[in-house]
Amino acid sequence: MHLTKNYNTDGGDRTVIGGTLEFEQGAEVKNFPGGGSQSGKAENQSASSATAVAGLKNDFDALLVKLKEAGLMEADAWNLSVRLAPNLTDAVAAANNAKASVALVDAVITITANVDDLEESESSAPGQGTHKWIGLGIGTGLSSVTLAKYNGSPLIDADAAEAESVGLDQPGEFVLYIRADEVVDTPKEITLDAEGYPEAVITIIIAAPEEN
Repeated sequence: MHLTKNYNTDGGDRTVIGGTLEFEQGAEVKNFPGGGSQSGKAENQSASSATAVAGLKNDFDALLVKLKEAGLMEADAWNLSVRLAPNLTDAVAAANNAKASVALVDAVITITANVDDLEESESSAPGQGTHKWIGLGIGTGLSSVTLAKYNGSPLIDADAAEAESVGLDQPGEFVLYIRADEVVDTPKEITLDAEGYPEAVITIIIAAPEEN
């Protein structure tokens, strides 16, 4: 039993704060974990030189990103979504999509399909090989897909154009082709990142349909 609300325990390895922790003027906290900088300060934001509202908005948004990256403001929450790409140009992959369904729950994308019923086709992308392809539309919830990074690489205008070409009409969506014949045995893990957002780790699995 401790007579004070603030005390050391575990041989001094742990400090318990049950009361108020007050910092006097001029006090500093160094090497604090979890922040974007060890000093607890955000990266400097220069004074805005904008002469129009649009420029001022951009400067303000940049300041918000720096505060979030420094851990001084709660990061934005992802609004992720997934659907089957509706208009795949590869007829075989389109037929595979018609035999599948997809759902996103707790950072896990589950594709429900009988992989034995899917057909193989050769990818138009060099080096991707012949597989049982399923085309997904991953929604980032961002105003532009170019604001996001996929597995550490920035998504670009070409990714937005590809998404539009297969019927994905939301600005933050991109296409992700899944090798169903591989993912059925080995789940696929992807990461998404964007300024002001925490890294999102998503696992993709394939499940067989329930028998009637």
